[in-house]
Order: sequence, then C-alpha cells, then structure tokens
Amino acid sequence: MATNPNWPLMQYAWGATWGVNGASVPSEILTDLTSRSRGRVGIRRGRQYELDQIRSGTVDLALVNTDGALDPLNTSGPWYGHIAPYQPLRMRAQWPPTQNLLTPAQATGGDLGGFALGTAGTQYGLGIYSDTDAYPNYGQIVASSSAWQGSRVFQMSVPSGTAAGSRIIYTLMTATERTVAYTVQMQVRNITPSTTVQVTPLIGWATAGRTVTRVTGTPVTLVGSTTAAWTQVTLTLTLDPTAAYAYPGLSLAATASATANVQIDGWQFERGATATAWTAPNTWYPLYAGYVERWPSSWAMSGTYGTIQTTSVDAISLFSQQILRDPLTEEIDARKPRYLYTLADPQGSQSCADALGAYSPAPLIVSKFGAGSLTFGNQITSATSGGTYTGGTGTVATVANPGPGAFAVNPATLISLDQAGIKGPVDPTSWTRMIAFRYTGPLPADHATIWCSTDSKRSGHNPAGSQVTVALDSSGQPGLYLSGPSGAAAIYPAGGATNCADGNWHLLMFGYSQALGQVMVSQDGWTLAYWFSVPASTTPSGLQFDSVGGWVDPVYGNETLWGYAGDISYVAEWPFLFAGADITAVYTAWKNSFAGDSSDARYKRILGWAGYTGPTAIQSGLTRSMGPAAVAGQDAMTALQSVVDTENGEHFVAADATVTFRARSARYNALTPSVIFGERADLGEVPYEDCQLDYDPTRLANVVTITQASTNQVFTGSDTTSQSNYFPRSLTRTINSSSPQECQDAANYLLSRYKQPAVRVAALKVHVSANPSAWAACLGLELGTRVRVMRRPPSPAGTIQIECFVEAISWEFSDNGDAYLTLQCSPADLTPYGLFASFHTTLAGSPAAGVTTVTINAGADNTNPAAAQLGAGQQLVLGLGTANQETVTVQSVSATTSGWSTAVLTLTAATTKSHSSGDVVCEPLPTGVTDPTTWDASAKFDSVAFSY
Repeated sequence: MATNPNWPLMQYAWGATWGVNGASVPSEILTDLTSRSRGRVGIRRGRQYELDQIRSGTVDLALVNTDGALDPLNTSGPWYGHIAPYQPLRMRAQWPPTQNLLTPAQATGGDLGGFALGTAGTQYGLGIYSDTDAYPNYGQIVASSSAWQGSRVFQMSVPSGTAAGSRIIYTLMTATERTVAYTVQMQVRNITPSTTVQVTPLIGWATAGRTVTRVTGTPVTLVGSTTAAWTQVTLTLTLDPTAAYAYPGLSLAATASATANVQIDGWQFERGATATAWTAPNTWYPLYAGYVERWPSSWAMSGTYGTIQTTSVDAISLFSQQILRDPLTEEIDARKPRYLYTLADPQGSQSCADALGAYSPAPLIVSKFGAGSLTFGNQITSATSGGTYTGGTGTVATVANPGPGAFAVNPATLISLDQAGIKGPVDPTSWTRMIAFRYTGPLPADHATIWCSTDSKRSGHNPAGSQVTVALDSSGQPGLYLSGPSGAAAIYPAGGATNCADGNWHLLMFGYSQALGQVMVSQDGWTLAYWFSVPASTTPSGLQFDSVGGWVDPVYGNETLWGYAGDISYVAEWPFLFAGADITAVYTAWKNSFAGDSSDARYKRILGWAGYTGPTAIQSGLTRSMGPAAVAGQDAMTALQSVVDTENGEHFVAADATVTFRARSARYNALTPSVIFGERADLGEVPYEDCQLDYDPTRLANVVTITQASTNQVFTGSDTTSQSNYFPRSLTRTINSSSPQECQDAANYLLSRYKQPAVRVAALKVHVSANPSAWAACLGLELGTRVRVMRRPPSPAGTIQIECFVEAISWEFSDNGDAYLTLQCSPADLTPYGLFASFHTTLAGSPAAGVTTVTINAGADNTNPAAAQLGAGQQLVLGLGTANQETVTVQSVSATTSGWSTAVLTLTAATTKSHSSGDVVCEPLPTGVTDPTTWDASAKFDSVAFSY
C-alpha cells in the first residue's frame, strides 16, 4: 500500500458487531470505513470556557453509500440487521505513516509501546491473545539477545496435545475493509529442544453476526532449539464481501506432539496482495472515540449517488440520558437483585410493587384472628436524632398490629410475598436478603418477627421443616432462625447486634451459602457477621410461604403470632451470599448516601451507577470528604459535573474513549507547556494560521458565593476594588464538600482567579497539512493540556506570550488534502499563590523522656506526605503550653501516603521530658504568641503572592 509521507495514515473504524457496550468504545473487532468518507470530516470536543460544563464530543462524517451497504433496510447488504444507533466509532491517525496496521508493541514483540516484560494478558492495551497460552496469560513478553529485531519477543506456550487449528497468537485490533486484500507476515521460531511444532499463518474473518472463517497458509515445521533460526511465514487473503472484521495470527497446523515454546517477532499486517519489507509502525494517535447516533441517508444525481451523513456522540451524551435513582437503589441494583420492594407505595395501597418489575405486586393479607394495621405512605422518622437513613427517598410502610413481641394470637395485617410468586430464596443454596426496619413496640416478651418463610411441615402448630425467619428476641436483638427440611432450626445472632427496640432505623442483611458452609447475619453494616462450618442440611429447601411484617402460618388459615410493630422498607433478595464489601457498600448507601467520599471515589461511584464499563483515568481528588450523594432524579452527567464542580477540577472523554477526571491540582501543578505555538519554527514553535485573542469579561467575577449542598450555608468571597472597576459581577456555585473551610476556600480561590479580566485564546487555527512537521504535536494534544501561545506583532510592539490550557479541540479533514486544527484555550492562573501558617498537630502517643522518635497525628493536610511538610533540621515544640514543653529538632520523617493519619518523626537528640497523647506539637511561635492556630484564618488565597 502506497503511503503519503506528508499525511497520516487515517482510519475511521465502525463496530458493526457491537452495541453500546456499557458506554465503552472497543478497540477491537471493527470495520474500516475510511475509503467511504467523502467531503469534510469534522471532530469537535471540549467546552468553551473553563467553568462551563463539558459537552459531548461530536463527529460529522459523510460516507458514500452507492452500493446501499450502509442502508439499514437493505436486506442483501453485508451488514443487514447489524446497523443501529450507538454503535462504536473509532478514529485514529498513524504518524509518520507506515504500511503496518499493527500497533508498535504488536509489531516488535513488545519492544515499543511502553509495555513491561512479563505476562501479556495483564497489560491493558497490548491486545494480543492465544488459544494455546490461554487466559489469563495470553503469552509473555520476554527479553531475547537473539530477537529478530530489537531485544524482546512474544513467547507463547503450546502444550502437548493442543489441537490443530488452535491459535498460537492473534490480535483483534486491526480494523479491516471487506473485498480488500490483506497480507500478514511474521518471524517465528521454536526454542524448546527436542520438539517440533507445525505452524501456519492465519487470517480469520467474520460476518457482522460473528460467524467466523479461518484461512491458513502453507504449514511450516519449526524444529526446537535454544538457538533456533527465525522463519518467516506469510499469507495473503482478499476478504469476503460479507466480512465485518478480520484478524491476523499464527495457528497450529497439526496437533502438538510435545509441549513447546514458540516465539514471534517482526509481525506485520498490511493492505495489499504482496508482503512488503517489514516496518515498525509509528504511533497511532487517537482522534475520537464515540458512537454513531444517526444514519440519515440521501440520494443525489437522479438517485444514483447515495451518501450517509452520520452524526456521532461520545459517552457524555449517553450519561446525560441516564437518570439516576437514590444511592441505595443504585447499590442494590448494581448487585442484580431478584426483587426489590421499597415499600414506598402511596397511601391507601393494598399491595406493594416490585421496583424491578420482576414480580407481581405483593398483596396485604389478614390474620384469621382479624385485621391489624399496615399502611403505606408514611414519612421516615426516628426516636432520636440521627436514627434515620438518608440513602433512600420516599415513604415507608408502617405496621401497627396489636400485641407485638408476644407469644399470643392477635389480629394482624401483613405483606404476602408468596402470593406474588416469591416462596423463599430462588436458590435455597445461595442467597442474601435485606430489610430496613424501625421497631416501635415494647421490648419483646418472646420475640417480634420481622420476616418469615416456611415450608408446610408442622408439629403442634410449630414449624417442623425448612424455615428462614428473622426476629427480635427478648433483648431486642435480631437473629436468624434457619433450618432445612429436617426442621432442626439453629439461631444465628446478628453481628453488631444491639437492642433495636429503640425507635430508630436499622438495616438487617442475612444470607446463606451451602457451598461455603456459611451463614451471614449483619446488623447496621457489621462485617464480622459470618457463621462458619454450617452443615448442608441447613439448606432451607421447599419453602412455600413468605411474609413480611410478622409471623403468619397459612397452613392453619393465617394464624398469627409473635407480632411486629413499627416501620419497614427496602425488602430485597440477591442470589448469592454477600461479602464484607457488599455489606459495607449497601449499608453506607442506606445510612448516609456515602457521605465522606473523596471526590474521585464519588466520581467512580456515579460512573458505576450509570452502567459505565469502559476505561477510566481518575486522579485522586483533593476534596477528601463530600456530603451525601443526593443524585436521585439527576442524569448521570449532571451528577458527575457536580463532583467536578466540588473538586474544581475537570473531566472529559479523551480521544481514545477514556473517561478522564482530573483534580484541581492538575492545572496548578502543570508549570510548563507541552506545546508552544508561534511564528518561530526555528525555535521549535508550531506555526499557526490565525490567532484570535479576546480580553473579555465573560468570566469576570468579584462577588463569589458558594453554597454548601448538604446545609445550604452560603460562603462569600468579594473584592471591592474589582467591584469599583467593573461593577459588581456575581459567580455562584454549589459544591458538595462537607468542610465549611473548603467551601470558604473555594469562594476565595474563584475570587482570586476571576476578579480581573484575562486575555483568552478564542481560536487558534493551525493548518496542519501545510506544515507536516506539526502533525505529531497536534495529534498528541488532549483537553486540559498546558500550551503557550506566542504572538509577535510587527516592531516596535513587544512579544505577546500567553500561558493557557486547551479547553476545546476541533479537527477538520477534507478529501482535497487539507487538515486544520482549531483550539480554544483559557488562561492559566495569572499569579501563583502560597499559603503561610504555623504547622500544628498533636502527639499520637505518650513518649517518655529519653526517646528519639515521636509519633504525631496528621495536621490540617494529610493529602501531601508528612515529609513534604516537615524537613530535616526543622524545629518543633512538643507539649506547647504544658509544664513539660520542650523544643526538638527533626532528623527525618517517615514515609506516608495520601490520607495518612500518623507519622513518625526521628529526632536529632533524645527528648528530655515526657509528654502525653494529645499534647500540641507545632512550629516555634513568635514572642507573645501562644496559640498555633493564630494564622489559620488568614491562610487563604491572596494572602501572599509570589513568583517562582
């Protein structure tokens, strides 16, 4: 295939065999549509200003369709039945161009591409597979002094007896075009002495329905030796008209007679019917990864020239369509429950609905002794402050049956799950159940049943067979009554059990695993809640009755005993036994909606709730404690943006489809530009065709108000000088930090950042095709990259230099050979800032006199390592304000990581006095100052400005 040395090798690849794929754009099994593109191709990603919400990246791509192949209604088309909205689209460019369609790592045996020696299957993005050296290994990258090229090779194990046709190595990352000839070549050898392996090159292809055909070449016998020579294998194949994708590789031509190790190097896959000289491919730069949203067709030239003007969006568009529920429901649903009765049904309801729609509404049933009271539509209340839960929204059911907790017949109304088709766990050998409850009756005289499931076996009106019942005992503590068909019930007290007859809400999770021989009963998120060595005879098989809100026996006409009084909600079941992490996640969601999350943890959590399964690049955020995740009713994109607003960071879908979250530190730690744009190519600057600067007031703000989401408390930063100069201009933001100090800091920072207007780069246009040397720099740009723009007006005007960050990237390619890149950039902070205050904390232990190490608690900053805050030779005061106050000198500081709680200080000399845990440790203070917090309030942005 001939290449244009001044133009990248472009590839527009579409996934005809894929669906939306969890909002993940695959890099494999793709169809090459590049030759069908016509006219202008436009790619737009980013946002206009740094405070704006990121917008979905879009692509306008016109595809010729004279053969009707891309017409969804063309029954004879090669992709009929496999053309749909939201199929993936990947656009990339190789620069400088080569004929080799593989990645640099694949072509060179791992020499290029930044991959490590070792197992291939664990290295994301390498993209090689093997049937013989199967998952999870997929072979190795090994060092070799006799590699065909470079110093590394791929090495695949071929076990004895492996069947002919098994693929030794292959990749699915090569997008291909139907009816086109492709050639694969590779260098291979067998390094295991006294063995022979017969191999053949392979090109496999498949239809859009993934019906696979494998075509092999001439078999080659590899004689094993530690010094075996390399053998080249080659195969050419013209792809079938129905081919949706193809892949190159190497397979066994005959069953392996002995275990051997086969090495591969010098791999090439190219368009054309002839193998050209092997060339290491250059970098593939991602341009865009998203989904074809629409396929509008048109026919011109009297209906003879058909085109499809596709429009595409990235994952942001999908997130904006996903409406989130409350955190508890999201965590419940993430674990694929069998059913979920939230009991948030309206007042007057005579049944409760399954929120998943998997089962019919569960009706209310009445005791043979008469009706009690079970009502819906009641508010969440508790006896004491903090006794409620915040993870769920809506109302709850209230049970007010008489005689709760007594072994006595009383009227009652309950919820019958068995009449909705639920008769115990769907698989009695493995399950977890959950219910939230608030008991309001007296301390049970016997026990108060919350949920009961039994079979029909009875002995004197008592259960005599399988049973799954949870109840409060006479101490008010919950326990699980569990038995198999033999009827010998064991009682398993709940881990973390307390007296629940307190009028407050509690969450009970309980479950069983026959395979593990375990029973789990957890109150309020307690993870030390497992009983071990439980016999298989405990399996509660044959359950027929299942009721919530008390004990009922349908065998005897709905006799009711051991009644319950109080509120209930969130009745759910899963077909597996919860692990400790499941217990913690679901309980935390129920209790406080994950209050205390760091911003990065919250971002990941929301991505999970949105169903995203693709790649991520998420930095550790500097907001370490957020408020509750109040996301119910929000779309996922809005929820993600609120996390970014709180962090004051940025997020976007990168050109390779990676969802990216960056902390606020990403920009103030980016001190040097990655690319310099200017007129001086001789100085390494990238020339531009047009530069539009704007000294605008768009983001001017001198009255900044920050609202704390969890409290609605307002924090303000204002600047009277700016107000006088530019009139009062407001900026408002709601953030979800649990720290009032962080909210105030946010107001102060945004004020310092926007109280003065700044020069912005409204548009910087680079004619890349006219300057081929600019391709690498331009293709490598990503949103959030720091760049420098140089502008040199005619003399005597001085040089203009603007430090800025890329906010928007727009590419325009046309089939007449032109390519333009247009950037929109926001200015970097005009002034670096410093925070000055006295370091202060407390002792974590009680060091005696004569020790040379002391342990301190983390101070105000446990994000940065302790060694970044305290250095060798620094003096500290131990026991400030006590009789044993003394000054010591630090020799070294122990290693810590972000989130550290304590650190060990080694001193240059032993202490002379003893100290108590909690004593103040601080830097020496000026004469007359006795309070180390004196400067805390003034340690804010704009207190000190300096250059560095």
